Amino acid sequence: MNSLKKFPDKFIADLKAIINPRDFVTDEEKIKPSLTDWVGYADGKSSLMLTPRNTEEVSGILKLCSNYKIPIVPQGGNTGSVAGAIPNGEIILNMTKMNSIREINPNDYTVTVDAGCILEKIHELAIESNRFFPLSIGSQGTCTIGGNISTNAGGISVLKYGNMRDLVLGLEVVLPNGEIWNGLRRLRKDNTGYALKHIFMGAEGTLGIITAACLRLFPEITEKATAFASLRNLDSCVDLLELLRTEGGDSLSSYELIPDIGLDIAITYGEEIIEPLSKRYQWNVIIEFSGTKNDGAAKLNLENTLNTAIENGIILDAIIANSLKQANSIWKIRKAIVEYQPRLGGEIKHDVAVPISNVPEFIKEANDAVRRVIPDIRPVAYGHIGDGNIHYNVCPPLEYDHVSFKEKTEEIHKAVYDIAFKFGGSFAAEHGVGVVKKNEMLRYKSETEINLMKLIKISIDPNQIMNPGKVLENKKY
Repeated sequence: MNSLKKFPDKFIADLKAIINPRDFVTDEEKIKPSLTDWVGYADGKSSLMLTPRNTEEVSGILKLCSNYKIPIVPQGGNTGSVAGAIPNGEIILNMTKMNSIREINPNDYTVTVDAGCILEKIHELAIESNRFFPLSIGSQGTCTIGGNISTNAGGISVLKYGNMRDLVLGLEVVLPNGEIWNGLRRLRKDNTGYALKHIFMGAEGTLGIITAACLRLFPEITEKATAFASLRNLDSCVDLLELLRTEGGDSLSSYELIPDIGLDIAITYGEEIIEPLSKRYQWNVIIEFSGTKNDGAAKLNLENTLNTAIENGIILDAIIANSLKQANSIWKIRKAIVEYQPRLGGEIKHDVAVPISNVPEFIKEANDAVRRVIPDIRPVAYGHIGDGNIHYNVCPPLEYDHVSFKEKTEEIHKAVYDIAFKFGGSFAAEHGVGVVKKNEMLRYKSETEINLMKLIKISIDPNQIMNPGKVLENKKY
């Protein structure tokens, strides 16, 4: 049994009066999975985890924590990549038991859900109502919608539908003092002052607890056409995107860059992945067209566009999936890169965004920069090129010492982020800041931006109990 001696007796007694005894967790083995994220960036510590079941319980918990100035860390599916939900001695507020569907309104194209609702469950509910929810990420079977909103998640469909903040109409939030703000509006237009919901989206739980959200739905997708194409060169990725947008319009839903090293990772280590083309080229893309009419138009449009791309010398070869199995095999390539890249001896990860037109220049300059740090280093640049978000990861040279490689992490980070910054880019495109990227916040954000963020933080959370040490340093501003 973990010790609770650090907490006042009255605080513990009052907590136990708020929630069910089963939701007051001190067992080390039950808490242990919440102390490390899937990336393995941090090993946290906590002696108490609370698992509330409704907004009123969250409100009571935060009011107590505020009164006693006891910090708390909100956590959903714990699928983040920057240690943003890992405690360092704080109480864990695990939201996964708040997983109800509050309302679905097909006519308004909305669904209102608790923050602990699993993303995949929302996908399934939308389909049952002949609707579509577009956020698609690798962890969708585990991640919660509250975490998706708190990190402003992106995924493979941002090109067409936008980030998480573009998919949220309204929020319910418990403030650090326990007050409940009910902003669960189904409105597309609401020009009545400050858009408060945007303060909490992307804030990584540092300003309050998102307890529910009203989400946008879209017409049901009944047809998808998936292709794998090899580019003439890296520069032609921009030319192909322009052609796909011109010819496909809103049909274009995904556009993912796949390098030859990424394809090799997938084919070598992945399961049920077939080499897409008879010849392998250095730069490739996965393309998806989708539509709401199951009439073959998406596939025909994609086929015609790819033929034009070949005629214009933009691509060298392409294949369009003729079955769901073949389409799944193509998409497994993208997923396998993320899962199996560490088998190349480790990885140093970057989640950057630059203007789309600068993607080729960024990758070339970043490759040169990291090779100046470690000759023969192996860059693996892949990802959501349709919105300028590149996952620029690097693996060590063959038989390179693992410890020596990790010692170069900060130097490589700076080399990559400096180039992204040069192109007007971001060092955190969709994974957030958390603990891992706080130094980059100070390096690349202007003093004005940092000061504005500090003002917002101290105004909403004067006792600084919310997810301390994440995004910003926990100081008295």
